Amino acid sequence: MGEILEEFISGFCRSSNETRTIACEYERQEDKSLCLTAFDCNHEKCPNSAACLIYKEAVERANGNIR
Repeated sequence: MGEILEEFISGFCRSSNETRTIACEYERQEDKSLCLTAFDCNHEKCPNSAACLIYKEAVERANGNIR
């Protein structure tokens, strides 16, 4: 198991019609990349998941596109 990193991302949630802060957990892989292992929201069942900017940012952080 690699190093575990926790980050918080704030943004507007269309489903709850409010600003939300989501806890994200990443695991550092052997090749130093990050893997998103936990996202404190029910993204899979959200009717607005395709347009979710909070989840998009979480994935971009895992891919190294945001610091």
